[in-house]
Amino acid sequence: MKKIVIFILLLAPLFILYGQNEPKSYLEFSFGLSRHGTGDITGYHFGTNYGKEFSNKFYWQLGFEGTLNDSPYTPLFYELSDGERVDATLHTVTAGFQLVTGIRYNFIKTTNQRFGLSILPLFRYQATSLMDLDSVLYPAGTDLPYPVRSSIRFSPARTFAVGASLRLNYNFQIGDTFYLGLLGAVQFDSNGDTIPHFDLVLGKRL
Repeated sequence: MKKIVIFILLLAPLFILYGQNEPKSYLEFSFGLSRHGTGDITGYHFGTNYGKEFSNKFYWQLGFEGTLNDSPYTPLFYELSDGERVDATLHTVTAGFQLVTGIRYNFIKTTNQRFGLSILPLFRYQATSLMDLDSVLYPAGTDLPYPVRSSIRFSPARTFAVGASLRLNYNFQIGDTFYLGLLGAVQFDSNGDTIPHFDLVLGKRL
């Protein structure tokens, strides 16, 4: 009996140390689909985020992310005098990078699963080729042998904005430290853009 007690006393510090080493932070990568509210353009969202627990179920989060949205705008096709078909469709692209930081709270936190809400203020840089006015002048009105496109932009092509992102996060552990997850979010900014996105997440508890 005495040997058993001594053995337990020797092992106790190891169990205590193991409990203290429970992962308190994470690093995750996300990629998914997004829709840019200006022009309602579909595209992609991607990013990497780091989080660290500072209280029970509360995490501070910092991330660097990007969006890329593109779409054909005002389709235009015509034929030259030699019969060659020309595709003069204007293709618009809107891309941005953003720094996000804020708080995540996990409503559910078990050994293998997490479900929570994140509120993340953000700072965003964006560039776009989207025009405010776009029209096509056809040969009957210009006396030219081909259509002429007229594009006008009143708003700036490059902008900086502040905003916020509201997110629901769910993930489940697939190994000792790795996990897979789903992310649903919508963000708003001072440029008037609304960008919902839905991502797959791969993460690691640190």
